[in-house]
Amino acid sequence: MTASGIAAGRRRKSEEAAGSEEEESQDPSATRYSPEEEAVLLSDSHAEKAAANELFKSAQYSQAISTYGRALASVPNYLEYEIAVLKANIAACHLKLSDWKAAIDEATKSLEALDRLEAPATSTDGAKAEDDPGASDTAKNDEGCIELAEDEEDEGQALEKIAKDDRRKDDIRRIRAKALMRRARARSEQGGWANLQGALEGIV
Repeated sequence: MTASGIAAGRRRKSEEAAGSEEEESQDPSATRYSPEEEAVLLSDSHAEKAAANELFKSAQYSQAISTYGRALASVPNYLEYEIAVLKANIAACHLKLSDWKAAIDEATKSLEALDRLEAPATSTDGAKAEDDPGASDTAKNDEGCIELAEDEEDEGQALEKIAKDDRRKDDIRRIRAKALMRRARARSEQGGWANLQGALEGIV
């Protein structure tokens, strides 16, 4: 099934459920895509993102914004990291076009997505921390030792998960730094005392 087909199917289900109080009261996790659907959507999004990157490199910034927008439309709304990356890229396009307000808005949305991603109640993949038995203990004691499983296979998986989490944290810091710098530059270019003050926000 294509990404557009998946999206259309979801829209139909949403329309059928409109006005239903029971539907509104359901846990938001019920709206998550299956792993197969998510993979199709992300594949489509990554293809659009790659095309947008090429447009950006060739200085076709308006077209890049539209293409990043299509990439964003294919991303499930609970994948905050992917959303943050695309929003940061859109902010970069607006900077090139000297559209300072739009750059500020998009960079801020990128930062907000990262904030949601790093919220204490969630793990790095967007799932509730309580769903991961080891997540809360690790979060509460970041400086402590992580006890690994005695089984070698389990230990290997645990080490792989730690390494993956560390890489994701590095990626989040990198995107956050880019979004902060792009917002700061846009605020500085836009001028005005309030914006000049805001340009320093989050900069160490």
